[in-house]
Amino acid sequence: MEEKMPCSNGRYSGIYEVDGKILEALRIKPIVPKAPCCKLVKWIKPPSGWYKLNKDGSSLRNPGSCGIGGVIRSDSGGLIKAYASPIGVGSNNKAELLALLQGLKFCKALYISNVIIEMDSMVVLSWWLRERWGLLYLEDFWEEIIGLTRSLHCRFQYVFHEGNMVADWLAKEGALGADLAFSNNCDLLRTLRSLLRLDFLGLPSLRV
Repeated sequence: MEEKMPCSNGRYSGIYEVDGKILEALRIKPIVPKAPCCKLVKWIKPPSGWYKLNKDGSSLRNPGSCGIGGVIRSDSGGLIKAYASPIGVGSNNKAELLALLQGLKFCKALYISNVIIEMDSMVVLSWWLRERWGLLYLEDFWEEIIGLTRSLHCRFQYVFHEGNMVADWLAKEGALGADLAFSNNCDLLRTLRSLLRLDFLGLPSLRV
C-alpha cells in the first residue's frame, strides 16, 4: 500500500498531495488550518528599588467557592510575602478585586512604597485605567483600593496567565479552602517552592 506523504510545495502545503489533487478535481478549495502561534512567557524581576505584586483570584464554577492569592517579591526575585485564603462564594471579578486589595494591604504593612502590580485580569486592569469600576456591589472594595494606592507608588500592568503561575496556584488553593501565608523560603509547600524557583531562574512557560 502506497503511503501518503504531506506535500511541501506551496500549492498543497499542509495537506497530502493526493488529497489536494482530488479536491482540485472536484473544484473544492482546501482550507488549511493555520499553525498555532506559540510564545514563551516568563516572570520578570522588577527594576532596582522596586517590588512586584502578582495577584490572582479564583472562583470555582463562577459563581462558586472563591479564593484569592498573591505574591510579593523584591528586585532580586526573593520572596517577601505569599498569601492565599478562601473568601466564600462569589464571582471571578470579586475574587480578583479582593486579591488586589489584600496584596496592597500587605504592601502597606511591609512599608513597601514602590510596587509594580501584575495581573492577568483585563477586567480589573481596565477598571483601573478608566478610573471606574464596573460592578456596584464591589464599590466599597474599590474605594479601599483607591485609598491604599494613594499612599503607594504603584504601576499596574497586564501579564499573561503563564507569567502569573505562582499567584494562580495560590488563588486556586484559596478557592479550595486553604489559608496560607509565607514570608520566607523555609516552610514553603513543595509546589509553591517549585513555581517560585522557576520564576527566580527566569525559565519560561509555553503559551499556545
